[in-house]
Amino acid sequence: MTKNFKNWLIENGYKLFTANNQPSTIYDYLLALRYVCEWENKTMDELADSISEIYPKYCDMGEHSVRGRFKSRAVRSALCQYNKFIMESRI
Repeated sequence: MTKNFKNWLIENGYKLFTANNQPSTIYDYLLALRYVCEWENKTMDELADSISEIYPKYCDMGEHSVRGRFKSRAVRSALCQYNKFIMESRI
């Protein structure tokens, strides 16, 4: 699942590296999703199956909104993109 999500991000204009050859947003998102999997005690596949219940918990009014703001909101942004990826994959 991680590889498919990474490829989807690339297809949607995200870069692997910055102009300075540093890891880019893709790596931040993958790390953020790993955190969520740990916090929720889920695998990436299980996260995909329950993304519609988990994503709102990390938004502004959700019970885990503080965690959603972690790493400059990378957690919330990663969950948002992962949600889009899952929804597109299911079409």
